[in-house]
Amino acid sequence: MTIAKRNRSVLAALASISLLAMSACSEDFETMEANKEPGSDSIAAMIAGNDDLSSVEAVLETAGLVGAFDAAPYYTVFAPTDNAMEALGDDFEGEEGRAALAAILREHVVPGYLTREDIANAIEANGGSVEMATMGNGTLTFSMDGDALRVAGTNGEDGAVIESEMLGTNGVVFPVDAVLKDVTLAE
Repeated sequence: MTIAKRNRSVLAALASISLLAMSACSEDFETMEANKEPGSDSIAAMIAGNDDLSSVEAVLETAGLVGAFDAAPYYTVFAPTDNAMEALGDDFEGEEGRAALAAILREHVVPGYLTREDIANAIEANGGSVEMATMGNGTLTFSMDGDALRVAGTNGEDGAVIESEMLGTNGVVFPVDAVLKDVTLAE
């Protein structure tokens, strides 16, 4: 099965699961979700408008990816905060550094428009954690820690608590408190 087919299968399963779960929700939850409409900004604009995501904004600009996140198709981005990006240090200068940062970012993007509730419902339906393929051919693993949604990278890198989501015209952005991909520059 190709990655694209697998991603479509995962997204279809998540959509089905979320519809089933949402139909069983209480009226209060439905009212809350009804008020959570997507905004009019693109992924790139939401990232640019968030003061705590300026490092990711710079990566998008430097790597020439702003246009990709200004238009369709839908993506869900788990954007490391500035504090998380600072942990990478200053080793990412020049062409090689930009390529490494773009690779890091691809490991934080999954295809589709996935809200926190979609992911939480998939975790519940799966009876535990759920995995999703990234645009960088890695895997993100999602789990619940009480009411908190957690995400970890392919090799279990720094689980990150997802506290909020930004809904836009072409996707969803979740600020996360860790970089989910361990990338070092070749020496």
